[in-house]
Amino acid sequence: MKTSFRGGQLIAKRYRAIRPLAAAAVGVLLLTMFAITALTQTATPTRGVIRLKVRYKSGEVTKELPRKRFFLIKGSLDDNKSLLEKIKQTELPSRECFYRSKGASEALINWLRENDCESVYCREIDSRYFTGSAAVPEFKAAYDQAFRELQKPDLAGRWLINYLAADLRDAYYRAKQETISALAKQAEEATGRPVMSVMTDRKGTAYLTDIEPGSYTISNLVASETEKTSILWLCEREVKAGDLSIGMRRPFIISNEKDPRVKCEVVERPLPVCVK
Repeated sequence: MKTSFRGGQLIAKRYRAIRPLAAAAVGVLLLTMFAITALTQTATPTRGVIRLKVRYKSGEVTKELPRKRFFLIKGSLDDNKSLLEKIKQTELPSRECFYRSKGASEALINWLRENDCESVYCREIDSRYFTGSAAVPEFKAAYDQAFRELQKPDLAGRWLINYLAADLRDAYYRAKQETISALAKQAEEATGRPVMSVMTDRKGTAYLTDIEPGSYTISNLVASETEKTSILWLCEREVKAGDLSIGMRRPFIISNEKDPRVKCEVVERPLPVCVK
């Protein structure tokens, strides 16, 4: 019995020694949980988001505008009035007219149009376009030259783009990008703020996140080509601080059709007739 009593005393002493530490640990845990809960309840979003959706109507059909870059410029349409006038006055030759001026064949122009490409780098060139009955003359000539030098069909097909004339590879794309870069730089100089850019996906959707609340101008800076026209968008959007999930559920839809709910200036022109 003595042994049992003394053992109980020992356990009791140890418990009394541990109890203050356990109580302190529980206290710290409770304070931490209270702080996290308070922070979660009081913290409010300080940045905004835009889910951009771009559509256009061609004839009787409405389509999404895929793989086109749009820019977010600080300030409203009125704030950026002089800048937007410069943008509207900036014109580039159409894709077809540019390539025709460089002597491109009808087959190459059709390949670019069908794939919605500004350069030959935008799509992998299938072998039927340089060896089959549907061969594009420029691709076939480049392939033949590559094969003579490399002696391997697979390598020749993989590297044929390097055997094309520079003007037919990406000169149009580079000229367009230089114009866009110059306009974006003017926008940054005029507003004193960096310009954000984003590209639409295959469904014409793009996401702009982590935006400081305020008024913004959304534009593609250089008109985007569709089947029959070129379209330049100059749209205004008020960005408010809000939860990302809410912003994702409410797309900002712009189109070449008039919408009284959207403040947009749309400049649409028919594609020019090119000299063949």
